[in-house]
Amino acid sequence: MSEEFANVRAAHRYATDYMLRWVEIANDVHHSDILYSLVFTTLWAGNVSHLRGSAYSELEDVPPDHERRPLTVRQVADSLGLPYETVRRRFVEMLDRGVAKRVGREGFIIPHEVFVQPEFMNGLRRSHQSLTRFLKELKTVGVDVN
Repeated sequence: MSEEFANVRAAHRYATDYMLRWVEIANDVHHSDILYSLVFTTLWAGNVSHLRGSAYSELEDVPPDHERRPLTVRQVADSLGLPYETVRRRFVEMLDRGVAKRVGREGFIIPHEVFVQPEFMNGLRRSHQSLTRFLKELKTVGVDVN
């Protein structure tokens, strides 16, 4: 086996470990299933995907609601390749739990107040630690992560 192939396999193992740690953290934070966690994450990531660079880059520097771009159920369903009704049910659950908010007819956001709750901040810290570990592991097999 060539060294390049060995490194690709190692990088793949590290990436798989990272994804599985994400699932564990997300399910712990949400006390729910993987689909709920994916829908929640897709919604908040889409809400802030336009914010690039150093804007709100610190761990506790959470963007305010007026900076978030609402997404529709359809947009999230299409992004995940899931049936509309499956995603809609998760949106209803998020609304019932108070972790999502409708913004007029534009769609939905995960509001600022959700991310400053201790449970979510702890999950974010755990995710950051996991990501840092993943990047260090990639460096050990020669993947440039800069």
